[in-house]
Amino acid sequence: MDILDSLRQAPSAELYRLYLAIGKMLDDPRRILEVRQRLHLGMAVSYIGDNPLGPPSQGTIAELRHTQAVVQDSASRRHWAIPYAAIVPDSAAPIHPEPAPPPRAKREEFFIGDTVGFTDKHLNERVGTIVRLNSKTASIAVSDSDGHWRVSYGLLRHIIDL
Repeated sequence: MDILDSLRQAPSAELYRLYLAIGKMLDDPRRILEVRQRLHLGMAVSYIGDNPLGPPSQGTIAELRHTQAVVQDSASRRHWAIPYAAIVPDSAAPIHPEPAPPPRAKREEFFIGDTVGFTDKHLNERVGTIVRLNSKTASIAVSDSDGHWRVSYGLLRHIIDL
């Protein structure tokens, strides 16, 4: 007698208890992170599709979401949102940790008279000269027509004139 025959004969209440326990295990963030770390966009993967007893389907990762991945099926070219638990990652695939963001600039790195650049709230690139160092922001003189800007140190970049 295999496991499926045993489950068919089990009482509904026991099946439901098992369903809840398995659901909690599959939704465990550690399990999700374990699979997600091995995935990247464009990666070919196998996944458990509509037929749980059939062979795994083949597809390509199109998007990584919080609890599921969007996979483009190789045969139909359709996109499916697949839970991470249903994806069979290649065991030889290396784990790609998220790259660390570059360190943010600090107040100690800037001096009055430095030429700096920053992106304003309208996504325009601005270049100016530091005229005052405040505790959390620097006052930047951009040009006669654009006036002064107060910008957080973390948003500033040094401009080197060659």
